Amino acid sequence: MLTTLVLGIVAQGAGADPLTLRLGYSDKESAFFLTGNGREIPEKPGIAIEMVEAAGKTCDVAPDLSRYPGGRLLANVGDNKIDGIVMLSFSPDRLALGTYPMKGDAADPDFQIASLSYAFYVRTDSDIAWDGKSLRGITRPIGANLGWSVVDDLKKLGLPVEPAKDTQNNFNKLLGGRVDAVAMHTTIGDSYLAGNGLAGKVRRLGPPISTKPYYLVLSHTWHDAHPEAAQCLWQAIARQRETEMLRLLERYRDILN
Repeated sequence: MLTTLVLGIVAQGAGADPLTLRLGYSDKESAFFLTGNGREIPEKPGIAIEMVEAAGKTCDVAPDLSRYPGGRLLANVGDNKIDGIVMLSFSPDRLALGTYPMKGDAADPDFQIASLSYAFYVRTDSDIAWDGKSLRGITRPIGANLGWSVVDDLKKLGLPVEPAKDTQNNFNKLLGGRVDAVAMHTTIGDSYLAGNGLAGKVRRLGPPISTKPYYLVLSHTWHDAHPEAAQCLWQAIARQRETEMLRLLERYRDILN
């Protein structure tokens, strides 16, 4: 039945111009999945972007990609300045901004692009300890990137949070003693430490704070106008994750090691 749906979408679009889909994604690198920093889109843009572009070809949809800071991404999709976001985790309050592939009251992990983990990073000489439930030894706030869902997660744990505009700013505050820890995606945090010679100055605490699935999220306006195309995209992404992920990881391993 799902195969019939996808074939029907492709057949419907044959001979017609593909649907335009204005997509935004983070201007910060997330190793393997989003590459490079800033507004430029690299030749190898990352696994998540390649998956969405391939899904677009399957579903006769033409992604028009742009990069933004996290907070602006959410504002832009809510204001219909873009039609969707690549790599956004689920939280109930975000349902007001866009449409996820749903199962009951939550996003369906069967249709995720990938799962990523958050972890705490502290100075190497710090005595701060994390057991998966409580963070002991802090006297200053926790740094986190503005607009990231982990900010709310930390507040729910009763931890003081001081959001900053980007990863560099957060780690500079950590090294300068202005925050006691930084909550960061492990792919981004580990890559930043390696790329900036900080492996001996900053360490990652285990276990992860959380591990979350990330999705292609579509604006309500675009989804309501093209519901079959939306389902086609989510189905195509799910199939790629199951069949193509190892090949895509190998494609990016050489530029991220």
